[in-house]
Amino acid sequence: MDAPILRPVPGGGGGLLVGLLGTSAVPAWVLPGAARPAAAWVLVPEAEGALLLGGDALAEPPPGAPLAPASAYPPARLRLSQPEEAPGPTVPAEAPARGGFRLSLPGPVPAALDLPFGALSRLLPMPLLHPAPDAPPEALGLAWTPVGPVLVLDPRPFGGDAGEAPLLAVMLSAGRQTGLPCRGATPMTAAPALPAALARPALLAAAPLARVPEPAREVPRRHVLLASAGAAGFALPLEEVAAVLPPQVPRNGGGEPVAGIVAHRGDVLPVLDAGARLGQGPVLGRGQPLPLLRLAGPSPAALAVSAVAGLRAVPEADIAPVAGEGLVVAVLHLDDKPTPLLRARALTEALARGRAA
Repeated sequence: MDAPILRPVPGGGGGLLVGLLGTSAVPAWVLPGAARPAAAWVLVPEAEGALLLGGDALAEPPPGAPLAPASAYPPARLRLSQPEEAPGPTVPAEAPARGGFRLSLPGPVPAALDLPFGALSRLLPMPLLHPAPDAPPEALGLAWTPVGPVLVLDPRPFGGDAGEAPLLAVMLSAGRQTGLPCRGATPMTAAPALPAALARPALLAAAPLARVPEPAREVPRRHVLLASAGAAGFALPLEEVAAVLPPQVPRNGGGEPVAGIVAHRGDVLPVLDAGARLGQGPVLGRGQPLPLLRLAGPSPAALAVSAVAGLRAVPEADIAPVAGEGLVVAVLHLDDKPTPLLRARALTEALARGRAA
């Protein structure tokens, strides 16, 4: 079955809930050890009514096995079945009241409005109001919220006042979204049906339709390592950086293109100066330890930088490729400024030319 709409029960510890199935409210229980929220649900008929059980997955039980161990159910506090009585005239039992919420409306005099579970969508911070053309008289205006547009109603027809309210109760009725300023909402075990004033055809005709939430889409990203040479920031593809070496001073300091050597994992690596390569002036030569980046590739080398800023997952939409086989392979949009993405192979080309010479 599809996942039900769930509402937590106060004191239930996150495992005892109320599931909304159509117009019915059914007790829901997440089995011990299952992930929350539960990934699979099953409706279990019981002598005292149906029960929703949530778990990680559905499986075929062995023949004759119970649907769930008795210890998975919360301890009963009230007897739900009627005691046996002597034969006599049958008195129709009252329909059980459904749970709901009590809204605290703004105003100097305490006022409240009771709503059934399914009518209250969520509580949000009070948004800005905008004019609603051709709206019914009880409307204050339109507001845009994380769940879409909402027709905000005046709390005065419901016993409240037009004073300031910190919250907006977003309500659903016939697939339409209306809102009511309030100070809070309290769960209750019983609530009447939706107030008739909230279901007026003229009111619902002016209220916007509830939007179906779109599934979250995974944004393609590319992981890069951020570093700097003096005042110039740059990035390298993460797959082109074999390791980040701790700050140190290279030995046998030289000039261009090799600024020294360092040892790493049994290899002797020539050191390149990122500042000199980027035209910012050498970062080495002052005797200060600097971090080094071991560049991946057939020609192992270390790149001396002023600082390593860390890793960043950059959306592909913020990466603008650069044509050619030069030093810059792309330009990244990071922190509202352009950042060049360098090609490690181009950094080590000077070493290859030196060996060839």
